Amino acid sequence: MPTYAVLGATGATGQALLQILLQSPKSTVNAYVRSKARLLKLSPQYTGNDNLHVFEGALTDVAIIAGCISNVTAVLCVLGANENAPGLHVAQDAAHSIVAACCHLKTQDPAVNLPKILFLTSATINPHLCRDLPAPAHWLLKTSFSYIYEDLAYAEAYLELHKGWLNVTFIQPGGLVQDTQRGHAISLERQQTFLSYLDLAAGMIEAANAGEDLYKWKGVSVIPTSKGTKIEYRVPWLMFKGLLAHYLPLVFWTGKSLRLI
Repeated sequence: MPTYAVLGATGATGQALLQILLQSPKSTVNAYVRSKARLLKLSPQYTGNDNLHVFEGALTDVAIIAGCISNVTAVLCVLGANENAPGLHVAQDAAHSIVAACCHLKTQDPAVNLPKILFLTSATINPHLCRDLPAPAHWLLKTSFSYIYEDLAYAEAYLELHKGWLNVTFIQPGGLVQDTQRGHAISLERQQTFLSYLDLAAGMIEAANAGEDLYKWKGVSVIPTSKGTKIEYRVPWLMFKGLLAHYLPLVFWTGKSLRLI
């Protein structure tokens, strides 16, 4: 019976992963969340589900993360921020905690088989996947969500310091949107915007179940295979807020405190 650890189960991608994984009675999921109450409020259907084990606590609590990822087939880390704001470090905290948890497991049992780690970042920080994107559009994306991408890039760089003993795949999709599952493919060559969270989740699970070294230390994108994926109409507003945070952080925080943005 495959067992997966989902780090960040209350976010949109985490919820999509739970929805797909728990469709099968043969799958067991260890879900890390900061608040179990919030998880069960979002997904009350999982109350009492014997195939779901919830680990609640601070992301920096290595013992909790180690317990969550112990004896699993793959770790699906989907922790991150959705809003551009100075000082983001969620992805970096996740990377540090995963490495520390793996060290903890190795200390307890030097012969332990560590799980495959699939770490969600973004195609925007992979020049190869974005090579067909016009340079002005790429610049606008990177600037509008600069703090988010900086956090993700630092997280990737930290994980890459541990290439000698960890098996990590970076999942790097394009823009995401809430939509139905329409079909997906894994690509090492390109990204496509938009992609539904459910299709992203299905692609992550496919990559997790692939051969042990097929995507090891590679940047992998998930792309839709059918037309008609919804468009995220909030993007212009999110980009405006992101540019404000990038160039005028004081104005951004003032607007946030006054609930104007």
